[in-house]
Amino acid sequence: MTFLVPVALTLLVSAQIPLATQVELPTGEVVELAADFVVYESDILTARGHCELRSGPNVLRADEVTYSEATQVATATGNVMFVSGMMAAIADDVRVDLRSNEANVKGGLFMQKKGVTPEALQAAKTPDELRKLGETPVLMSGTRIRRTGETSFSVDGLAFTPCQCGPGEPSWRVEAKEANVKMGERAILTWPVVYVQSVPVFALPWLYLPLAERRTGLLIPRPSNSGLNGFALDAPVFVTLGESYDLTFTPGFYTGGGDIDGPFRNPDGTPIHEPRTVGVKGPRLLTEFRYVPSDHTRGRATLGFLYDLRPRLDPTTFDFLRVVNRSDPENPVYTSEIVDEKRGLRGEASWQHTQDLGDGWHDRVDAYFVSDGFYTRDLTADLLVQNYSYLRSTAVVYQRRDDRYLGLDVSLRQDLRYPFRFFQDNTIPAEASKSGVAFNPHGPTTFQRLPGLTLNLPERSLFGGRVTGGMEVEYSRLAPLRGSYADDGFDALFSPSGRWRPPGTPLEANPLTLPFDALEGNGRFDPTEREGRDRVSLFSRMSTSYGLGTWARLTPSLGLRQAVSVGEYSGHTAQRGYPLADLVLDSQLARTFTDGDTLYRHTLAPSVSLRYVPGGWGRVLTALNSSGTGTVPLVYDELDAAVPLQSDGRVRGFLHAVVAVDQTLRVRKGPTTREPLRLRIGQGFDLSRIAPVAGRDTVQGSVLRDTFARLSASAGVVTAGALVRMDPTTRDITQLSADFTIDNGKGNALYARYDDLLAVKQLSIDRGLDPLAQGPDFVRRGVDMLVGDAPRPLPSHPDQVAPSPTERAQALTAGTRIKLGFGLGLRYEALVQPLYKDVISQESQPLAQQTFGVSYGPACDCWRIEGVVILRRNQSPEFAGINLTVAGFGSFGSGG
Repeated sequence: MTFLVPVALTLLVSAQIPLATQVELPTGEVVELAADFVVYESDILTARGHCELRSGPNVLRADEVTYSEATQVATATGNVMFVSGMMAAIADDVRVDLRSNEANVKGGLFMQKKGVTPEALQAAKTPDELRKLGETPVLMSGTRIRRTGETSFSVDGLAFTPCQCGPGEPSWRVEAKEANVKMGERAILTWPVVYVQSVPVFALPWLYLPLAERRTGLLIPRPSNSGLNGFALDAPVFVTLGESYDLTFTPGFYTGGGDIDGPFRNPDGTPIHEPRTVGVKGPRLLTEFRYVPSDHTRGRATLGFLYDLRPRLDPTTFDFLRVVNRSDPENPVYTSEIVDEKRGLRGEASWQHTQDLGDGWHDRVDAYFVSDGFYTRDLTADLLVQNYSYLRSTAVVYQRRDDRYLGLDVSLRQDLRYPFRFFQDNTIPAEASKSGVAFNPHGPTTFQRLPGLTLNLPERSLFGGRVTGGMEVEYSRLAPLRGSYADDGFDALFSPSGRWRPPGTPLEANPLTLPFDALEGNGRFDPTEREGRDRVSLFSRMSTSYGLGTWARLTPSLGLRQAVSVGEYSGHTAQRGYPLADLVLDSQLARTFTDGDTLYRHTLAPSVSLRYVPGGWGRVLTALNSSGTGTVPLVYDELDAAVPLQSDGRVRGFLHAVVAVDQTLRVRKGPTTREPLRLRIGQGFDLSRIAPVAGRDTVQGSVLRDTFARLSASAGVVTAGALVRMDPTTRDITQLSADFTIDNGKGNALYARYDDLLAVKQLSIDRGLDPLAQGPDFVRRGVDMLVGDAPRPLPSHPDQVAPSPTERAQALTAGTRIKLGFGLGLRYEALVQPLYKDVISQESQPLAQQTFGVSYGPACDCWRIEGVVILRRNQSPEFAGINLTVAGFGSFGSGG
């Protein structure tokens, strides 16, 4: 909306000119007037019939134009048209008083145009022709206009529509009793009211509108309400820094969710009310900086600060810092009294950047940082966002060419599972410490990739084209951001309570009776702990292919992976290497059908894939196991776990096979080809126990691995997919996923996704059981393996109502969008956890979160306003905010 200014304002400027065939104005400007009849008498100039007034880029046409030198009043009547650049206006009558700088307009309509040239607008001969030309992002009218400055005007009876509507009358508009307009900058509307089909639906005391595509000004405030954070209001301010840069400052305030029943009780037995341990309360300022200095560079950076008035959390208990009662020195206990220490300053930052550096070089940054582990879950009530365990940031500079890839990258992770502060100390004051001594607890140690360097040579023809080969060389350093080892104690696992579970401890043992880990956080590198490591790895592969007549193809390949690692603290070195041999036998049966100009092709493609690793040489870095009786391999990333490892770090060989059948149906009509159906069915095998491989005596389970099927289909407005995996030995469905979408492309859609995964339950993991012992075999499959190891049996929990060590993780997300014919839109989405039961009552409560949205927009879709309400399990409905999308403005809001 670069020129959101009434054309009548321009008429006011132009009317300072006495209209004559060629006359010098009081301003010294000369204008030209053409008409069928022109007469000048009694100081009044009158022009009738096809009147046309030109003054520079301005063109005025009307049936009649008059100007009185005595009263300095100019009028234009009958089919009035005015064009100035990309602004156009039509009216029945216009009267301008030059002495009072006022203009009165009857039947006026002012239009901002796009998609048409100024010359075409000037050539229009009738108001109807002018209105139909190009697109009209802004329609505006006013009844009385008064100049208050060189480029400032006061407008009474303002009505406008920032809408790229057709030539017909728009179905909505904004009216204001008065508006203060500064041309090319802004408009301040007093008591603006939104009308839909002449019905008032929304009103504000005032509204600030930027009158340029990039103009500093206030954006639409964003109110919201939730049980987590109470009522919140954000008031964004947009600041332009030229054509390529801008800033948005968003001050806001959260009132905080209401108090709840705490874990302590009054003497009369009633629960003590206290603040929630989750959520925020206090002022916040978020700053966003965007930049697009060239076609090759763009980015966005944010920096936000929040002063949280809620009491600080104890990162070791996840509860408030509470005063300890030490009247019994042998048994100190926490009290209901909360230590008066606010969480204070918290914050977030992000940076997304892409740049084309030329000659195939590019860089990309996707960085996200928060001040503490609970910042994200405190700020948003969305269940999916709250369950994020890590926040990942990456940056890479790379050159990509047809013959190579060269890249330098870094990757950082922040652990969001615990409420530790990352950039401040986490000291527990003496009054909240059971020992009576203040201490700074040891937090989780996350290993970062700082940096990684990769050279990849894609496969290419070798030896005259009979063989193809490629190679990749990588250097990577994985280490903590601060320090050179993870000070995580006997079991090399971080525990916020500082306790550990020695081997042989009964599963039902009370966690509070477990011994403290004397090695965790002791400031020394112990032989059970991981240290930072540097590694250089090489992977090379060569393959060829032979046709077996006309019915099959045989593709053998041979690969080699070698890695050398160095421990940064101890200086220990290790090297590991192994060969890989692949053999793929595949065939394809196809049949083609025709129906008029449509071609159908059905293919059936069976295949057998074998991968053999006889063993290897060397071993990976190892550490002392928690019992002190042996070693365990140190696995830092997916390449360390690319193949099975023995306890001493050596490679365990394997022979894997996958038998699969693929079916596809392709449809070609004219130049368009689509694939409405694809089905893949397969069976995995682990033949290691009957093959000459290293460590085959340690291979467990049967020969069979997962049976799987994958389907994707589409027909018209419907797309669908499904995946199922089954362990044939236990007959357990280890994974089941399905999704579908019905979308007619006109705003109406129905969608759903269902996931069912067999997994080791969290209680089992907390009690020291292997999280990868059960589930689909792909979770245990390394990058150089075709199938995973067999699932391993786990002990049950005799002290639990549900003693099974595993559980099914099920989630269903379903929703719909409907746009009704009269502009009303409805949106609904539900997150369902079918197996969820209340922890205390064990009552089934499958509905985890529901989102309701009701919106309205005109038929032209130039704007849409939506109110959002979210209903979460065991909570009252929450108003999540209002989303407003306006053509030419963008989107504003805080709704879900």
